[in-house]
Amino acid sequence: MNESYYFLTNSLTEDETRIITSIVNHIEKSKERASITQIANENFVSTSFIIKMCKRLGYNGYSELFYSLSQKVSERMKEQCTYELSTLIDNYSAEDVRKLCSFLQMFRERKLFVVGEGFADLVADYIVQRLGVSGFMVFNRVHFYDYMLFREGKRKLVQSNIEPSLIFAISQSGETTSVTDDVVRAKQNGFKVVSFTKRGDSALAGLSDIVFIVDGARQTLISGVPNPFFGKVILAFEEILGVYFQV
Repeated sequence: MNESYYFLTNSLTEDETRIITSIVNHIEKSKERASITQIANENFVSTSFIIKMCKRLGYNGYSELFYSLSQKVSERMKEQCTYELSTLIDNYSAEDVRKLCSFLQMFRERKLFVVGEGFADLVADYIVQRLGVSGFMVFNRVHFYDYMLFREGKRKLVQSNIEPSLIFAISQSGETTSVTDDVVRAKQNGFKVVSFTKRGDSALAGLSDIVFIVDGARQTLISGVPNPFFGKVILAFEEILGVYFQV
């Protein structure tokens, strides 16, 4: 973190530069506000020194400086996320990202599902694990099938009582039958659908409430190498999740 992003370097002494850097590091690592005493102790200065610095920089006190830096760090992180997402998602839209964040918030306490096939299933498993450690209840396509349907005897399938939620679908072609079948079943039960695919004209894209086109302009060789689609989906999802936790 370069403190000159927030202040002109020549407006800060060496001790002040260290203090600003320390505050910014705390902001980036934690949502809890670091106290003036903590910052003073970490940088071997007195609290009065920090207060004088705040006044010299045009702030009424430490709280105002901390709030100002928090706002600037948040703005910088959003700018970075926007740039990264715009390079990873062909049809990037801030509105779509906000909409997905609202879905995550809306279904925070419900079961979420992620479906994919082949290499896309590996991406789905990554998203399952990532959302899981972030506090969501999330499951893969096998659990989705069990959740949506149960067998009565050998032939008859009966729909269970299902609470609408959110399903993520990953398919490079957007035509993977096992994936689109799950999505159709989900939509029939009121689920919101978010998909990652290379093709905006695919069946999956047409079924989705939000579709993110990833690497759509790139043609994959018959050998399938190189194929950055799956890696880009993971990176894009990480950036989107970062936006969600900034809201």
